Amino acid sequence: MFPDLGSQYKFIREIGRGGSGIVYLALDLYSGFLVCVKKLLEEHSKNEEFLIKFKSEANIYLMLDHPNIVSLKDFIIKNNSFYLVQEYVEGQNLEEYIQNVTGPIPTEVSIGMLKDIIKAIDYAHNKSIAISGHQGVLHLDIKPANILISKSGNIKIIDYGISQGNNQKRGNQVMGTPLFMAPEQLDIKRQLDRRTDIYALGTLIHVMVTGNKPFKNYKTKDEVLDNILYNQLTRTSELYPGVDYRFQKIIDKATEKNPDDRYQSCHELLAAIEQL
Repeated sequence: MFPDLGSQYKFIREIGRGGSGIVYLALDLYSGFLVCVKKLLEEHSKNEEFLIKFKSEANIYLMLDHPNIVSLKDFIIKNNSFYLVQEYVEGQNLEEYIQNVTGPIPTEVSIGMLKDIIKAIDYAHNKSIAISGHQGVLHLDIKPANILISKSGNIKIIDYGISQGNNQKRGNQVMGTPLFMAPEQLDIKRQLDRRTDIYALGTLIHVMVTGNKPFKNYKTKDEVLDNILYNQLTRTSELYPGVDYRFQKIIDKATEKNPDDRYQSCHELLAAIEQL
């Protein structure tokens, strides 16, 4: 049974389900456009921590206005249920694109995609807004599944659900997707800043140009975490000999264990990509 949001939205089908909510495809009868409606799961609606995250995600989307970041159309609270209404992107995510279409993405195509992705993340990092008194917004969960590619080839970044302000005080939970997390994300005592997203962008580049996951040798989550803390990403040439060798230098610098040794901003990373 679909949610009842009144006369504006006609629900079509469920298109996704995760740990925090259900996503539906719907038609906005007022505008005539398809939209995604994300509903917070009932068991989380009474959980203050989840509500804070959900409302934070809505507030962040309302403040971000960029062609490569999915836009928020509406935020609805009805019958003690919480909904985000976002633009619908017809296409597939980058993970699906690599698996189903290309495998390793060719150099020139990768460069074009990365320019759009990095510019969007940079926009959020430098947006003149304040989250909990801190300037700019970190994504903190950059990965192929959170990059959408429309049928026309446009890039859209999604899921600012665990984002926070630059250098904002952290909560008491480690959050993110292990394969794409920077070492500092594993220690709740360490602050996160723009360079945390730079690390994730480095792992994203690795996946794009090799068609493989960042680390090859692991069987358990603990082994993934050990790789993040102590090992370099698997060499690109080992995974796919056809990789342009110049990507390896960029990936190595972006994914340095010490944030001080990485690119210090998206602007620096973008400059390196543009020199390829």
